[in-house]
Amino acid sequence: MRYRSFYCFLMLCLYWLVFGMSLAEARTTEKNTLTIVLKEASLKEIIQAIRKQSAFDFIYGDSDVEKVRRQNVEMRNATVREVLDYCLKGSGLVYSIVGKTIVIKRVDENGVKHMEKSVIRGVVKDNRGALLPGVTVMIKGTHYGFSTDNNGQFHFEFPQREDIVLVFSFVGMKPRELEYTNQEFLTVILEEEVAQMDEVVVTGMFERQKEGYTGSATVVKGDDLKKFSKTNIAKALSAIDPGFRIAENIAAGSDPNRLPDLRMRGQATLPTGATVSTDAVMLKGDYATYPNQPLLILDGFEISLQTMNDLDPDRVSSITILKDAAATAIYGSKAANGVIVIETKAPEAGTLHVTYGGEIRVEVPDLSDYNLLNAREKLEVERMAGYYDEEKDLAPLEIYQYYMREVKRGVDTYWLSKPLRTGVSQRHTVTLEGGDQALRYKLYVGMNNTIGVMKGSNRNTQTATLDLIYRVKRFRLKNSVTVDNATGNNSPYGSFRGYTELNPYWREVDENGEILKKITPPVASYSGVFKSVYNPMYNATLHSLDKTTEFSVRDLFQLEYRPVDELRLVGDVAIQKRIGETQVFRSAQHTAFDGITDPELRGDFNQTESKGFSYEVALTASYNKIFSSVHFLSLNARMTLSDAQNSYYGALVTGFPNDRMDNILFGKKYNEKMTGSENTSRAIGWVGSFNYSYDNRYAIDFNIRADGSSQFGSDNRFAPFWSVGAKWNIVKENFMKNVDWLSELTLRASHGTTGTQGFAPYQAQQLYTYSTLLKPYLASDATGATLVGLGNPDLKWQQTAQSNFALEAGFLNGRITARLEYFFKTTKNALTDISLAPSVGFGTISENLGTIENQGMEWMVSFIPYRDNDWAAYWVVNLNGSHNTDKLVKISQALRHVNELNESQLKDVPLPRYEEGESMNRIWVVRSLGIDPANGQEVFVKRTTGEVTGVWNASDQIPYGNTEPYMEGNINSSFSYKGWGLNLSFNYKFGGQTYNSTLIQKVENANLLNNADRRVMESRWKKPGDKATFKALTNAISGMETKASSRFVMDENILRFSSLTLTYRMDETNTAFIKKSIFSSITMNFGMEDLFYWSTVKQERGLDYPFARQFSFSLNVAF
Repeated sequence: MRYRSFYCFLMLCLYWLVFGMSLAEARTTEKNTLTIVLKEASLKEIIQAIRKQSAFDFIYGDSDVEKVRRQNVEMRNATVREVLDYCLKGSGLVYSIVGKTIVIKRVDENGVKHMEKSVIRGVVKDNRGALLPGVTVMIKGTHYGFSTDNNGQFHFEFPQREDIVLVFSFVGMKPRELEYTNQEFLTVILEEEVAQMDEVVVTGMFERQKEGYTGSATVVKGDDLKKFSKTNIAKALSAIDPGFRIAENIAAGSDPNRLPDLRMRGQATLPTGATVSTDAVMLKGDYATYPNQPLLILDGFEISLQTMNDLDPDRVSSITILKDAAATAIYGSKAANGVIVIETKAPEAGTLHVTYGGEIRVEVPDLSDYNLLNAREKLEVERMAGYYDEEKDLAPLEIYQYYMREVKRGVDTYWLSKPLRTGVSQRHTVTLEGGDQALRYKLYVGMNNTIGVMKGSNRNTQTATLDLIYRVKRFRLKNSVTVDNATGNNSPYGSFRGYTELNPYWREVDENGEILKKITPPVASYSGVFKSVYNPMYNATLHSLDKTTEFSVRDLFQLEYRPVDELRLVGDVAIQKRIGETQVFRSAQHTAFDGITDPELRGDFNQTESKGFSYEVALTASYNKIFSSVHFLSLNARMTLSDAQNSYYGALVTGFPNDRMDNILFGKKYNEKMTGSENTSRAIGWVGSFNYSYDNRYAIDFNIRADGSSQFGSDNRFAPFWSVGAKWNIVKENFMKNVDWLSELTLRASHGTTGTQGFAPYQAQQLYTYSTLLKPYLASDATGATLVGLGNPDLKWQQTAQSNFALEAGFLNGRITARLEYFFKTTKNALTDISLAPSVGFGTISENLGTIENQGMEWMVSFIPYRDNDWAAYWVVNLNGSHNTDKLVKISQALRHVNELNESQLKDVPLPRYEEGESMNRIWVVRSLGIDPANGQEVFVKRTTGEVTGVWNASDQIPYGNTEPYMEGNINSSFSYKGWGLNLSFNYKFGGQTYNSTLIQKVENANLLNNADRRVMESRWKKPGDKATFKALTNAISGMETKASSRFVMDENILRFSSLTLTYRMDETNTAFIKKSIFSSITMNFGMEDLFYWSTVKQERGLDYPFARQFSFSLNVAF
């Protein structure tokens, strides 16, 4: 209730503020006092004196005014009315005030006002033929005018005069002048004023002219976005801008319920150093934070990564990627990782437009990176490894003979296909929009059902959005209400990696065709080597739940007022309410409960409920003015206030006798303590922006922001952020006038600081728990609490300083364009956890310790080999790339402790290690010289002495390779002919390294009781003198027990065919039947994504969830 009251109060304040300003403007001019002292002055001279001291204009007949006698006037501090009453007394003239225009007329002998008049009538429409109410019609050179009525018509009388020019103006339309030559009826057409996307940079707060903008920004039109992906906005952006990357997750693959890890210009955040889960961490809440994720803005307000991931690309008008400090400093404490600004399409005026969009997507599992043994090969490998030694035990030999008979019968189970399917997904949307320039509306309703390639996995979303835009004179009200609902289900088949380990000579069903719960050897082995294995397919036959639901309502309200064309005042309010639920249910028959006899413990149900409420209020003022046609000045100011509250609680219940009792209320035993947390964070900020450009040749930018946040210590709640930038458009210089082949040459430079605050809300506070002392005290009603986290009042902002230098060039009238940027980022006060002495009683405390440096370059070259405007044909080729290096300049004691802990736990796969002067992307392993041909053992090199040894030691780790590629980018090509369009996109990486975990886990250290990679039989050491890549074959459970070695660090170069799209659009310009039909356009699109993946390193990808190739067909019909 209090939030609703606050919202209503705020709306009233904004309304009365704007109403009061307009009312004051109307009254002020009339109440201005004048001082006029004239002798023997004509009425024209008196009128001229009034004009100079007021904002009024006059309309009168010359013959009427000239007949008035000259007079002496001495009036001080008099109003306009008092002056006119005195001067027109006895003259036979009267006056009337209309707005800011004074009309003087003669009264005839009968007392009737008389003046020759012109009657002007007409109607105003837009270029679609829709009527335009509220258009201002003015007489040029005067303040006399009227507005069109609800039917777009105007009718007024005006004193007859020569050279009458009518001026028509309306917000969002191009003004038009029309000479009046006594026409009986005028039909006036106004064209919409659409800012070209390549001329305006939308920053999410202020619109900036590109010519004078000094920041590093990439602007992407919505139509260009869909050339690269029809479903994934982040993927499309990564193909267009080289500085925006998606970190590949080889475990999650194409899981529809996993979010991408987005990066922009490297990493700016240290790991926390926390190694244990404590009550303190729990009390901070399940705070979903992506420390290196850019700030995401939708229509002016912050959104989550999930919201962007679910957004329909067809709704997007443009996306602006802000990268350097000059571009991002206006967002201050949240902008260290860059900003992505998304603008959705505004409602279009006109008669009702209906648009339907439909899409069918087919996803096919991509298993090309798996190369497992077949049944016959697997048995042979087991025999070679010595599993079937009849001298030790006859039972293994019987097992071998049994499975060999199975193989001869044709048993060769391809387990990888068992949990997979071809996913067929669909998206359907309907949009209704229309209205006039006074009121526009848009209703969008859409559904997207994404079916994953693992059986049972899906994500279904439903969205409804209502946009209203109302304009009246110099006011504009905009309101957008969005309702989102999403349901995600994880596959009941479990992790995909479990299927890669199953032997192909096993059957998945028994003789009755029933799914086996356990795969049991036919004969018991005395050695105990061959054991029963659970069939992961069995749990999928049981009813279970692993479901997440989310529901949210978001309202964005904006009130805009333009007292003059140059000044824009805006009030914004955003409110969001969300609820979520996670349910995980397993029945008593699930294999996880085998061996548990207590019925109250067999089967479990874990349910978590979450909710959140947030609001943000912003007041903005923008002033943009061009002086003397060459001086452009832009002044902007904004104040924001935000509040976010989140909470969740969870309950675990056990004892579910069968898989149909899938409600938490059916459980028999509740866990004693529910889990849960709550958090509230508040922030306030002020931002000021100044920009000046001269003749679009020189430009300077200065931005400053002050932010305050409740997340940090009481002594460091506020911090300033700033940036300064400069731009030089060299082609505008006089000495470049004769250089015809150079169409653009621009230099930009900027420097500034931004911050990061995507951390747990209570990290600076002392934290308490009641879990251990939640017991009644008989003497009082008090409850005990235990301190579990130390507060830090000195905890302050993590700040990133960034410098950016750019060169942009264009040749041959834009046929060739190029851009090169260099950046240098330093993150100071990096937030991490430091270790405390055991005597303190706490393991760590949050502190500002750590400095990270990132530097790199981005480049882009685009050229047009072919262009024919007459045939609407063009071919564009775009190449881009980026290079980034990072370095840890300073680290905390806690990270040194992490190094020690990881060193003690290091096994076959490298663990993170943090050293000052080294990259966070380094691969730390023990240097190896390879396999000794004499004995088949690995030879290592000591870190400190360089001594050759046969003993592996974790303390000998060295940085050996870097997972960050030397260069990563895209090759894009687009061809268009009339309504046809073809787009190809390739992604490349080269110069980096990777640790091939497949070779060590599925080859050298392979547990041959499970399936393995085919290379397990290749290049193995067998006898002295063999030059081999891998150690000898063994039947040990952990293979050769090889530890992290430089032998498995490999140079990685990648080429990926990212997407192919073929589009055909039919409209009135290229298809005759469209003119006669009910359709205004029909667009068809066929697309393919992730067609192939080539790498110099052959390793398994999609470990928990496989990758997939996607094929899609979409249809968009506009009525």
